[in-house]
Amino acid sequence: MQIKTAKVLLFIKTGWSLFLLLLILPLLQSFSFAQEYNIPPSVQNPLEVAVTLLINKIYNINSVNETYQIDGYLLYTWVDERFKFDPGDSLEDPKLFENDRAKELMNTNLWTPAFELINVQSSKETPNTMIEIHSNGTIEYEERFFGTFSSNMDYKKFPFDTQEYLVAIEAFSYDSEKLVFKDPKLFFEGENYDYLGEDWEFICAINKIELKNYEYLNDEKSSFSRVIFGVKAKRKSGYYQWQVLFPLLIIILASFVIFWIKEFSSQIGVGFTLMLTVVAFNFYSASILPKLPYNTFIEYVILIGYIFIFLGIVAVVINHRINPAMHKKDKIPLLKYFKYAFPLTYAIIMTILYLNFIVF
Repeated sequence: MQIKTAKVLLFIKTGWSLFLLLLILPLLQSFSFAQEYNIPPSVQNPLEVAVTLLINKIYNINSVNETYQIDGYLLYTWVDERFKFDPGDSLEDPKLFENDRAKELMNTNLWTPAFELINVQSSKETPNTMIEIHSNGTIEYEERFFGTFSSNMDYKKFPFDTQEYLVAIEAFSYDSEKLVFKDPKLFFEGENYDYLGEDWEFICAINKIELKNYEYLNDEKSSFSRVIFGVKAKRKSGYYQWQVLFPLLIIILASFVIFWIKEFSSQIGVGFTLMLTVVAFNFYSASILPKLPYNTFIEYVILIGYIFIFLGIVAVVINHRINPAMHKKDKIPLLKYFKYAFPLTYAIIMTILYLNFIVF
């Protein structure tokens, strides 16, 4: 009886041990899987990551802050041999993980590089993410994003300027010896490039790869692979031509009538009135552009207007001082020369300005 009891107890202990082993083994395997696969793959050459960007829309372009917002999709593709599997052993190929499942996979079993948008102004919004794992080990990581971006803008030819709206991407931790980008592709949603809005005209797409060196880092980690996507667009200048430049041209040409007016007081009154009008245009141009270390085309037009109106006032003052009497027989006909010299000089200067800034 005691022998039978001992055998029963031994059987129970053995069964309990096997139960515990079967219970713990999957946990150990899961831990080992996480430890093995949640690290970068061991490869001799740098890991190659293909990048695709789909731009839905570029909007809220702010010339003063030099910022713009982009709504789009980013797709990163690379190969990790550790995730190969037999399609016959799986119910799905590729294996699909979305949002919370994708984040959980990235936090446990799947290694993904930390990709950084270099020129984003604040943390981007990522409402949706997706990971696809193919049987050949190809991994695709896709995210929908919204972000405010910034790039250096050149306003020298404003309002006939051309700008580049860029998205620059780097790996945050892995230099060019460990990770490089390849095969950048840029697509756009819709036709006729209407994603730029009514104020811009599409010129060309930008997609290129370059190496970025950081001098403050050590020699072993000094260059990073960077992929740059973007749109080069030309501003549609019709509004500024007809609402700003044309009225400004009329005002400056109107200032030359002071040489046709006989009364000195009327000449001075017209000159200063038109000078104040040009000042109003100057305030307008300052409100639509950032504080720049250089003058734009429209600012040069306003500055030249200042100069010619001021010189016109000076000219009539000099004429009045030289010829105080209106019917003086021996008066010097300065205004007769100014009538033609001022408009001709203004036309020559504006032609040179336009050719230097806009044409060449």
